[in-house]
Amino acid sequence: MPNLLDNEALLAGLRRWVEIETPTGAIVEIGRLLDRITDDLRPLGAALERIPGRDGMGDHLIARFAGGAGAGRGVLITCHLDTVCPPGSLPMRRDGDRFYGPGIADMKGGAYLAFAALREILGSAEGLRGPVTLIYNTDEEIGSPTSHALIEREARGAACVLVPEPARGDEVVTFRKGRAQYGIDIFGRESHAGSAHADGRSAISELARTIVALDALTDPATETTLNVGRIAGGTEPNVVAGHARCDIDVRFADDGIGRAIDRRIRGLVPQDPDIRIEVVGGIEKPCLARTPGTLDLFAVARRINQGLGVPLVETRSGGGSDGNFAAAVGTPTLDGLGAIGNAWHSPAEHIAVSALGHREFLLRSLIQELAAR
Repeated sequence: MPNLLDNEALLAGLRRWVEIETPTGAIVEIGRLLDRITDDLRPLGAALERIPGRDGMGDHLIARFAGGAGAGRGVLITCHLDTVCPPGSLPMRRDGDRFYGPGIADMKGGAYLAFAALREILGSAEGLRGPVTLIYNTDEEIGSPTSHALIEREARGAACVLVPEPARGDEVVTFRKGRAQYGIDIFGRESHAGSAHADGRSAISELARTIVALDALTDPATETTLNVGRIAGGTEPNVVAGHARCDIDVRFADDGIGRAIDRRIRGLVPQDPDIRIEVVGGIEKPCLARTPGTLDLFAVARRINQGLGVPLVETRSGGGSDGNFAAAVGTPTLDGLGAIGNAWHSPAEHIAVSALGHREFLLRSLIQELAAR
């Protein structure tokens, strides 16, 4: 019979992490949570390394567990602690099996389950079979600008990577799209819209032409999308606009297509030679590819879940995670191993309390089996 931890006990521990709200860049609050997690990890005998934050971001924490002697390269588990909802917008509350809280699904739930799994393993008679490295980073929600190099470095040294991002059911993620983001600024020439219209060069008109051209890059056949999510420009109705800008989100299922779109956007040329275009941004995350190594990890996870009497579903996602960085360096990566819930990034974000125990067991069993390889 599987040794499942008590759901309510797991929830009680998780609540201690969720009650400290940690939106990206909230350095003081992030520091408080990292202090709490450090206190939780220290009795487990981990070698702890706290990496000072920079560029307005919080610190990151690495915990290294040596595991059994003579083991292989081991397992990397990467989790993020930063959240999206503004502080105070989502009070913790319970409604039946649902528990609501800021970042409780994305992804403090999975971050806590990873801790709980290691605590259970290290407290068992068997102990940890091989080395495990646990990362808690604090800037994933804005693309991990100060932590992705750390994740890539640790992934290169690991045999495999587990990412306890949230799931909507008994599922794991074996593929994620890549993502790019851009800001396009267009500079024209202002003039009076009535008496000197011909002297002006409308940045808004150039932006409109540019958006029409970029929209054509969306291709459902290749699962490529380009979304102009925000536009601005001009001053007054009677002034030819001297400046306009837009912000763009690109998702792609093939890294080659992503690079081609990147070149296209960076190479934009205005139709009017008197107008100037400036582009900032680029590819934020490569794809998390569905490789044979990742499918091997999924097969192990599916077998473990079958032992619980629960089928495990393989899914793909249009959203990125830190698993994209890990997979991009060639290390097999299995994602979506966290708490089951829904509505993340919204005031309705929640987890299913009744699923905490078996999701912890899945993560715990994966750690033990994969660390021993």
